[in-house]
Amino acid sequence: MQRSKLAQAIKIGSAVMAASMAVPALSEDLESERAVQAVASPQSDDQRITEEVTVTGSYIGGTPEDAALPVTVIDAEELKLRGSPTVLDIIKSMTMSGPVMGDTNQFPAANQGRIGGGSINLRGLGPERTLVLLNGRRFQYGQVDTNMLPLAAIGRVEVLKDGAAATYGSDAIGGVANFVTRTDLDGFDVSADYRAVDGSDGDTTFSAAYGWSGEKGNVLISAGYQQRSELSMLERDWSFQPRDINPTSYSTLGNPGIILPLTSSFTPSGPGLTRDANCGALGGEDGYFAIYPVCYFPFGSALNLVEEEERYQVYAEANYNFSDTTRFHFETLYSSNDTPALRSSPSYPPLQGPFGPGSVGVFSTPISNPGAVTALEQAGYTPQQIADTSLVGLTFWRPFALSGNPNDGGAGGAASQREYELLRISAGLDGDIGDDFHWQFSTTYVQDNAFARTPDILINRLQSALNGFGGPNCSGTTPGANGCEYFNPFSNAVAANPATGAENPGYVSANANSNALNAWLFDDVLQESQSDYWVVDAVVSGATGFELSGGEVEYAVGGQYRGLDYAYDPLNDSSNALITPCPTPGQTNCAFPTGPFIFQGQTVPSRLDENVYAAFAELSLPLTDDINVQAAIRFEDYGGQTGSTTNPKISAKWQANDWLALRGSAGTTFRGPTPGNRANSGRTGLTGIAAAGNAFKSVDQFGNPAVGPEQAFTYNVGALFSTDSMTASIDYWTYELEDQILSVPANIIATGVAGVGSGTQFVDCSHSLRDLITFANNNTCEQGVTVANDIQRVRSDVTNGPTVNTSGIDASVNYRFDGIAGGALELSSTLSYILEYDQSDFVYAGVTVSEAYDAAGFANYDRFPGSIPELRAMTYAQYEHGDHILRATYSYIDGVTDNRGPTVTQTGVNPMGCSVATATADGCTLIDFGQPVEAFKTLDLNYTLQLQPWDTTLSFAVMNALDTNPPEARLELSYDPSIASPYGRTFKFAVRKQF
Repeated sequence: MQRSKLAQAIKIGSAVMAASMAVPALSEDLESERAVQAVASPQSDDQRITEEVTVTGSYIGGTPEDAALPVTVIDAEELKLRGSPTVLDIIKSMTMSGPVMGDTNQFPAANQGRIGGGSINLRGLGPERTLVLLNGRRFQYGQVDTNMLPLAAIGRVEVLKDGAAATYGSDAIGGVANFVTRTDLDGFDVSADYRAVDGSDGDTTFSAAYGWSGEKGNVLISAGYQQRSELSMLERDWSFQPRDINPTSYSTLGNPGIILPLTSSFTPSGPGLTRDANCGALGGEDGYFAIYPVCYFPFGSALNLVEEEERYQVYAEANYNFSDTTRFHFETLYSSNDTPALRSSPSYPPLQGPFGPGSVGVFSTPISNPGAVTALEQAGYTPQQIADTSLVGLTFWRPFALSGNPNDGGAGGAASQREYELLRISAGLDGDIGDDFHWQFSTTYVQDNAFARTPDILINRLQSALNGFGGPNCSGTTPGANGCEYFNPFSNAVAANPATGAENPGYVSANANSNALNAWLFDDVLQESQSDYWVVDAVVSGATGFELSGGEVEYAVGGQYRGLDYAYDPLNDSSNALITPCPTPGQTNCAFPTGPFIFQGQTVPSRLDENVYAAFAELSLPLTDDINVQAAIRFEDYGGQTGSTTNPKISAKWQANDWLALRGSAGTTFRGPTPGNRANSGRTGLTGIAAAGNAFKSVDQFGNPAVGPEQAFTYNVGALFSTDSMTASIDYWTYELEDQILSVPANIIATGVAGVGSGTQFVDCSHSLRDLITFANNNTCEQGVTVANDIQRVRSDVTNGPTVNTSGIDASVNYRFDGIAGGALELSSTLSYILEYDQSDFVYAGVTVSEAYDAAGFANYDRFPGSIPELRAMTYAQYEHGDHILRATYSYIDGVTDNRGPTVTQTGVNPMGCSVATATADGCTLIDFGQPVEAFKTLDLNYTLQLQPWDTTLSFAVMNALDTNPPEARLELSYDPSIASPYGRTFKFAVRKQF
């Protein structure tokens, strides 16, 4: 990563701070308290547990009686009693949240581009539709990485479960999550915890904070460090499954592979396609693809369930009262998140060769290769057949598989790197003029850097090495001489499987490839992006002087500017499609400019910018002493083809009596397209394609300059109940989301053209979406010949997609009983139930690529919006006696049905191949693994001891105390990471000291 950019940003930030001290600039009040009101029936400080509150979502100050919108609040004490959870743990515990990532899982399409990052996904509408704030101000541009938040400084988390674009602008469709820093600290607060995980080195967290308060203001400084250890797929027997149970993490393209010895006239010199003799000995599986022998490669053995990861956060905040009427606020945050060794297959399978796209037979080696004769001898070829052989074609094959990646150690997986850095600075002033006029002005600057390094093999180097001209010191024209080396592509070059320890009886040390040659084959796909994001807010609010029955009408008006500069750069020539568009470096004119790598695609440098201007107004109308109405409207202008949007909202609360309050809201919300959505350039990711037997294929994602904003109509009605010992709430909510901004899923395109099957089914070459797919054999599609496995790449464009209608119910109840055996017992339960999640027909380019469906209760692995369990619930019982607190928490996430249905795998010879319809035929096995994905249920136990005289807290937690395995899912890691956790039973020890 280019650190000079970060240094430049720090200089910019310093200038911002200086400017903010010299001109009016605001923070969000000293603690963002203007945005949050109290409970309908307030609880005492002792009743600090998660409580249902109402929030105005407004710049108008008010009283508890004025509040009208639902928010869930989790405060610092609650976080402690949960066993010091991570931000990801907090988000996953929210019953109103849909699928979220954060376990550094690399396979879900939703995680592509931000592996190692975290997210929050309210209502299952997508993390890009949940607005995340820090102290009431935008935290980051676009989809927020919640792992960057300064957990050590967080005092509470407020989650607004309603659309809020009329107040906050774009992105607040599903709701708003506001992370508020603490202001109660006076002194030091230091904590550490360790989570013991079976099969790994565990997870460690350290944090320290210092606070100071004086007559004129306060200061908060905090630092945090989190370290996660890798957890191999081999450490969980439920994850690494045989192929006839879960074939998803097996590939026909392996090493040992399949060879085709040819004579000088290119006819087979022996029986034809032949399996490398040492397949089974090294841990592969002898199998068939139609009538052809293959060696199935279990690539899951090289993967991790959890990746090694390091995160740092440093946060500082200062508040100063210049006078009784003018206040200054400043905060700054630096965060980094590093995944140094993201494990993938030892090498990617070839999707393109020297002459264009293709996976099978695109590389070959002459019989002069030292490993070739040995391979033919071990495969049973006669001396005459060997003598007749001139060339050996490599068909179902990849350069490294069961041998592991020789460059990266470990269990053999190739090691990529992901690194993210964030610098955020916010400063401003707010003040009062008299009793009825309040003003605010603030500015926020965020610089976000992302770096990605992904090793892949260069086409021309691989073929040169197969011909005997490989290695960093090769010179001359004689193969295998003058520093030139042959790359031995056969199993006799492999001593053992590093993942399982299986030794190869066919290993010939003289034929082994040198470390220098192995390293020379690879180059890195290097990419870096940087966004510079500015937000300026100005608000005035006060009383109108106009009285209603319940009091004086209040107002707020303001404006906002959001500016973005975005830069994306490939960092070496091999990664840049403008410099190296062809397999051969230096060549710029070729029939298929797919780049120099056997698998990875390329990008081009891009520079994008955005300027958004907004104006808004709000009114607070106290119609009576018991009825308050809030009305708001916001206008945002994006310019260009995107244009502008106006969104109103109205909300109301009626305090019917002392124990009952009714609330409701209705309005429109929106999200504008990002510059990346509108750009012509694209990026490449990996997705398992269901049509090709879930084999991984490259997906090239492109923007669309004509894409417009998406808009939603939302409403919510609910009730709040409160007595001396009980609080409860129930809400019905609904969203109608139109013109959603999305990339056409690669699986929808591939399935439309090729259907669903094991990959042997024929494709429809006349399909209107055929041009979005690149096939093998130089992108040739021949009806009745080309099959789904010939898919090499899929193009996915951004568009405005179908309408979504979703609705559901939230409910919560909390009881507290004092005087129970000298202590207090608390019982609490929250749940969210999705009644519907209907997606309309998806019409793209005049073609219905996906018919309407209900996503609720389904896994949706090959379509939007991912897993949607109908019910999420959490219940806890807590007993507190003096310094001792014991809590038991039961979490339930409903199961889902895999809408793809069963699949089939080939376990023997079958000339016609296998499909679900022919699953009972010879050589075919029906797979119903993960049908359905069962519910995930866990029990957590937490014990907290508060040593009051020493201001010390000790805690011990058993997470997933019953050691419940994740439910089976037909995915690469055999579980659904958006529903379950791969850890199993873990033990967490924590200590906290204040002084």
